[in-house]
Amino acid sequence: MFRDMILAVLLAAAAQPPAEAPIVAEARAFMDGYARDLIAGDRAAIAGRYERRGAWRLGEGGGEFDSYARIVAGYAGPRWTAPRRFEWQDLRYRRAGTDAVQVTGRFAWTPADGRPRPFSYSALLVREEDALRIRLEDERPLGR
Repeated sequence: MFRDMILAVLLAAAAQPPAEAPIVAEARAFMDGYARDLIAGDRAAIAGRYERRGAWRLGEGGGEFDSYARIVAGYAGPRWTAPRRFEWQDLRYRRAGTDAVQVTGRFAWTPADGRPRPFSYSALLVREEDALRIRLEDERPLGR
């Protein structure tokens, strides 16, 4: 009987998914907040999500390093407009160290014309000044 109880405890423990690392839970909250900022069109909050040293912004096979000042100016300028609707889809989180998380998935961006546009998404979030910030981001249109 004692052996059966131990076996039952071990089986129950094996059936439990491993606890999520705190930094992964923090990354989930970061991405939820990022979506809210995009929908609200909060340009300053969006820019504030990037590393203060700047960030790699990739896409369509290219990529460049943008300074934080350039990121802030880009979101403040006339070329960026808030989406009519925005939704993350199938985001996956992988711990990439004690202070970093890789995020991959997709999103649907619906501009003013009302036609959703699907994108693939990848980012590396790193801890800076006690908060997660974007160090690398790759957004690519899907279905072209």
